[in-house]
Amino acid sequence: MKIEFMEESFYDNSIASETGSFAKWIKIKHPEIDIELPKKKNKVAWHDFSLIMPLVNLAYAQNIPNYLALVLEYAKYKFNGSLQGEQNEIAIQVDYEDENKGVTKRFSFKGSESALSKSIEKFDINKFMEE
Repeated sequence: MKIEFMEESFYDNSIASETGSFAKWIKIKHPEIDIELPKKKNKVAWHDFSLIMPLVNLAYAQNIPNYLALVLEYAKYKFNGSLQGEQNEIAIQVDYEDENKGVTKRFSFKGSESALSKSIEKFDINKFMEE
């Protein structure tokens, strides 16, 4: 799988503050995954319990469920030391673009770790590609 981290135009072409930590975690835990990072970009940071994942572009639509499982694994790692009462939230945006077919798809999620887990269980790549 190849993951291309993207800058977010909404945030003045910055990247999510979690980008570097997530990329490092991937290199350690899943060295078989090829990652591509933008160079010398500003970072957007929220100072709450949110886990703002970087905007990514995946080369193959079939990798979306694998990427979502990877994000869930990372979220469990990050939230492992959370204190009782902290409202942890995850925000994800995944893009897939097939220039040959003129198809662009975006998966967006914002919610809790348990809600992400349920979304991954229900995610159907065939339905997603039909929409």
